[in-house]
Amino acid sequence: MESDDGRLIARFQRLTTELLAEKRLGQWRPELVDELYRTSLELEERGLKQTPEYRNALLRADEQAWRLVEWARLSGSDAPAPPTAPAEQPDAPTRATDSPPAAPAEQPDASTQPTDSPPAASVHED
Repeated sequence: MESDDGRLIARFQRLTTELLAEKRLGQWRPELVDELYRTSLELEERGLKQTPEYRNALLRADEQAWRLVEWARLSGSDAPAPPTAPAEQPDAPTRATDSPPAAPAEQPDASTQPTDSPPAASVHED
């Protein structure tokens, strides 16, 4: 894969992460949608949508968006933190991310939640 292709896929991943996180937080930026659309068209023109790198970028974007949403909710902010892929921060520790982040400690039944959806809020009876 050429370095320009890698940069294009990385840009697609960043934009997808931002859009998913903002959408999950109930926010919307039309200019982000436009940029993601243009990037997606360029990926299509180059034939990169059939590559494993593209599929991996989609999975990483979804996983990272869930982490950003959880961080925003835990911090009490509705704005997602700026996305940072491990490739952009080589000194940052890496961890496996096959599913959305675990639920906060006040939700002990999070282990029974499906991995393709966010943890559901639980109702505690006293």
